[in-house]
Amino acid sequence: MTKLALVYYFVAQIFAAEAYRILGIFPSLDRNNYLTYRGLFRELANREHDVTLISHFLMPDPPAGYRDVQLSDKHVYKGLSFESVIVNEISRVPFETLVSTKAGNDDCKTLMNNHDVIHMIRSRPRFDVIIVESYNSDCAIALAANLSAPYIGFNPQPLHPWHYNRLGINFNSAYVPQSLLPFGKQPWFFDRVKSFILYYVTNWVYYIGSQVTDHVYLYKYLGDDLDTLESIASNASLVFVNTHKSVFGGVARPDNVVDIGGIHIRPPKVIPTEIERFINEAEHGVIYVNLGSTVKDSTLPIDKLNELVSTFRRLALRVLWKWDGANLENLPRNIMTMKWLPQYDILKHENVKAFISHAGILSTIEALDVGIPVVAIPLFGDQYGNAAALVDAGVANLITYDNLRRELLLDAINEVLDPSWQQQAKLVSRKWHDRPMSPLESAIYWIEYVARYNGTPNLVATSAGVPWYQQLQLDVLAFVGLVSYILLYVLCKILNVCCCCCCRNDTTTDETVSEERRQKIVKFE
Repeated sequence: MTKLALVYYFVAQIFAAEAYRILGIFPSLDRNNYLTYRGLFRELANREHDVTLISHFLMPDPPAGYRDVQLSDKHVYKGLSFESVIVNEISRVPFETLVSTKAGNDDCKTLMNNHDVIHMIRSRPRFDVIIVESYNSDCAIALAANLSAPYIGFNPQPLHPWHYNRLGINFNSAYVPQSLLPFGKQPWFFDRVKSFILYYVTNWVYYIGSQVTDHVYLYKYLGDDLDTLESIASNASLVFVNTHKSVFGGVARPDNVVDIGGIHIRPPKVIPTEIERFINEAEHGVIYVNLGSTVKDSTLPIDKLNELVSTFRRLALRVLWKWDGANLENLPRNIMTMKWLPQYDILKHENVKAFISHAGILSTIEALDVGIPVVAIPLFGDQYGNAAALVDAGVANLITYDNLRRELLLDAINEVLDPSWQQQAKLVSRKWHDRPMSPLESAIYWIEYVARYNGTPNLVATSAGVPWYQQLQLDVLAFVGLVSYILLYVLCKILNVCCCCCCRNDTTTDETVSEERRQKIVKFE
């Protein structure tokens, strides 16, 4: 094929590609969630699709064919305090679920009160596919269903307990980990007991706090004949999950659950000169420290702060620390703090040896992407499950917040600095990257697939619509038990009759023999 013919071929492919009308509904105020899906919608617009995104954030330098519907220009996100950290799972998980659903309720009200959204409900524009944020509320899914287009759930975090039933995933605390718990894939007995109890408690809290509350509110916008939010969520064509089976796998999932973990990753940029010099001049390497943006560093208790500083003081390595609190005085010379740091660019640097992290999902993915071991200090929500997944993969040490002490932290750091840990992190990273296509390409492929075929009923798990007693086969077991009981009862009766007949015959025979003997005796006499 000549060069000119090759050019004509690619031009023909571009014009032959079908453009779709795509709507995104992402009502969460969490900027980390926005960073997860922003690149996806930009790339969809770059591929000539007509893209509309409903969110709180405006895309910088948007491409042609892209339109923002901004829910609010006031991004008030107060953040959390270290004082809010709850150590006990029995108390923490229901409380955090309630807080999460309350945020979802607020996002739902903001979404449905937006005049552009109200106009959309009344005018009912046509879309080929709708991509919907789905992790702490099903309100946006109800809006997508009301617009009569196939919809895809987008979970910027790992799957939560309330997602299992709607996806047809059978929960078993022995081998199905929960994203809100630190037990991993091989919990011991009492961990399984807690996981079992918390699974049903969490589902109940989510049902009451989110689905019932949102459903009552949505009546006024979407009509009295609105289906239950659980049934609407169960009808999603696909669910995108911000994980990958190389680390988070091992749980049987239906075909319509698609891993897109790493979709936010972009090529690294040049590190600012001051930071790069600090890293390059570190003779023994650098440890990067970031406990997240959700929790304000300034709220870290003084005793925990002293434990961290005391630990870093004893290291030969340099420490690069994201610290958004007040300036720390009398820091050792091996520590540099800044209010903001280009995390991914820093982690990509070959002289960075370890990552002390809260194990948020984006930080977890970036550590896996670059192949660097982690000392995980989870604080809230899915951070516990992310940390457990890293520990199961052999690339992290976990330290609970209440056990954040110099001796334990120093031992954990020295352990992950061992060459065997460094090699294991690189190996897991290779597995993380070893996919048929990139997360972005995979997401775009499946979005276009749903648009082409107007949904994916062939991929949705049949177990998603099956009642719980049928999933557990209780009706079948009851029937088999009843039939077995009847058969055993009949068999016992037959054996009983046979035994009685045999006994009766033996008795008759004995009596006949006795009578014959008696007659012989009498005759002889």
